[in-house]
Amino acid sequence: MAKDRIVLLDSLRGLGVLGILLCNMPDFAVAPPLSESVAHWPHGTGPATLGVWFATQWLFQRKFVTLFAMLFGVSIFLVGGERAEREKGAILRKRLAWMVVFGVLHGFAIWFGDVLLSYALAGFAVMLTRSWSSKRLIRTGVTIWIIFSLLATAGTLAALFLQHDHSQMALEAAKGVAKAKAAEVQYGGTFVQSLTQNAKDRLEFLVGEPFIFIMTSALMMIGLGCFKAGVLTGEARKSTYVTLAAIGLTASAAIAAMLTVMVLRGLPQPLLMIFSAVQWTTAPLTTLAYVSLMVFAARSTGFWSAVPRILAPVGQMAFTNYLTQSLIMTAIFYGGRGPGLHGKVDRPVLAALTVATWVLQILWSRWWMDRFEMGPLEWVWRRLYRGPTPLRRAAPRPAVA
Repeated sequence: MAKDRIVLLDSLRGLGVLGILLCNMPDFAVAPPLSESVAHWPHGTGPATLGVWFATQWLFQRKFVTLFAMLFGVSIFLVGGERAEREKGAILRKRLAWMVVFGVLHGFAIWFGDVLLSYALAGFAVMLTRSWSSKRLIRTGVTIWIIFSLLATAGTLAALFLQHDHSQMALEAAKGVAKAKAAEVQYGGTFVQSLTQNAKDRLEFLVGEPFIFIMTSALMMIGLGCFKAGVLTGEARKSTYVTLAAIGLTASAAIAAMLTVMVLRGLPQPLLMIFSAVQWTTAPLTTLAYVSLMVFAARSTGFWSAVPRILAPVGQMAFTNYLTQSLIMTAIFYGGRGPGLHGKVDRPVLAALTVATWVLQILWSRWWMDRFEMGPLEWVWRRLYRGPTPLRRAAPRPAVA
């Protein structure tokens, strides 16, 4: 059973790291804030472009970074054990400290959208709660999530109320577009120019780190609570997964309805702002629905049972795959590193690149994990916080039927 539980967690990590890529693709390819905008997307809003945006916002956006945060909360307990286990606690602190280093290097030297730093900082807080009961973890995490989601929503509504001067809103939008176009020139320039602009955007993103820290900590507590309750191990009752799937898919249907209304009304900015707040708030519900569907797949004996087995190797080397995605995409889009396609690629092509990367990472992960104990960057990280660690398998992994 322990082995089965690890496979399920690895499958969920694999789902998370692959799903995150489609959400991150616009940020690799277009300067912020245009990358997060639909109205000011530099390639217009043609049917194919809008279709990819619709599918991304409906099925992917916020769901997989939420899943990744929940699973990182689980890893805090798996590595650190109970708070009374001081030796494991020391290993956990060292592990998180090195993750801070990786996060800083990734964010400033590779790609500004790094989440490793956020996870590491939140991990230092959540490690203090790792011995709490599942109910206490879930209750605390959900309470924090609801309170701060409501505050964020209230802030959005207040901003809409105060911005009654539409000419002022248009002026601010124009300033953002001009700033993004200036950044676009830098991203498409030399290696040094793209590296410098990336660092500038990373610094701007750090302004929101306190809010991200709170929300990420809440998700980690919810994830660890779900793990202890058996939800993330496949051990909960079938009725639990049916309920979670029903609630999450209902939330997903509501998101689809909101998206449809916005598209039919011409994507007005006020509705987009409200939608973003609702999307953020309901993301954990849909994430847990995806978890439930993965559990059903793992329990099945037919076609769907292959899905967790395919995704498990990807999840076993999620750290490597996440950083590899950044290296590949910045090599493709940033200036001075490769084709220099920054600002030149529309959403349908980004989606095609995402699917191609999924296929490559699925195949690469299976090949690698059949021969080695862990991913290459997992091995480097583990050596840093644990010491010498074997990498190559003593014997080839038996083929999975």
